[in-house]
Amino acid sequence: MTPPPKRRFSRGDWLDLGLEAVGEAGPPGLAIDPLTIRANKTTGSFYAHFASMGAFIEALAGHWRQRFTTDLIDSVSAHPASADRLDHLNRLAFQLDPRVEQGMRRLAAVQPVVARVCERVDGERVAFLALEYARSGRFSAEAARDLARIEYAAFVGVQQTEPGNTPEESMRLYEAFLELTGRN
Repeated sequence: MTPPPKRRFSRGDWLDLGLEAVGEAGPPGLAIDPLTIRANKTTGSFYAHFASMGAFIEALAGHWRQRFTTDLIDSVSAHPASADRLDHLNRLAFQLDPRVEQGMRRLAAVQPVVARVCERVDGERVAFLALEYARSGRFSAEAARDLARIEYAAFVGVQQTEPGNTPEESMRLYEAFLELTGRN
C-alpha cells in the first residue's frame, strides 16, 4: 500500500504559518530559514508562492487584517441583535491568539508596510466599535467614537503591557471595563 501523496503547501498555509511564527518568535521568526524548517519545506516551496520576503511580509499583513479584523467584523455584522453584537465581537476577539497581535505590532515597528496595515486595522476596529455604540442609541456619535477609542486603547494596551494574561484573565479585565463604564 502506498502512502497518500503529500499535500502541497499552499499560499494560505505559508501565511498561517507566518502568523504562528510571528506570534511565537516575533519578527525574527519570519526569516526564510526558520519558516522553511517550521514548515518542513524547501525555500523553493516558499518562493513558488512569494517573490521575496518583502512580498511575504506584505501578504502576511493583509492576511492578519483579514483573519483578525475583517472576518470578525463580518461575523458580528451578520449577528442580528444589536445588544449581543458587541458581546459576540468580544467573544471572537478573545479567542484569537494575542501573541499574533503583539508580534504584528512589533513587526510594524520595523516594516513600514505592516505599520500602514496596523494603522488601517486600528481605524477599522475603532470605527466599527463606534458604529455599534452609536447604533445602541445610548451614545451620541461623538461619545460613541470616544468610547470606542478608549475601549480599543485598553484592549491593545493590556495585550502589550500584560502579554502573559490568559484568555480568562483578559476577559475578566474586559468585564471589569464593562462594569466600570456602566455597559454591563
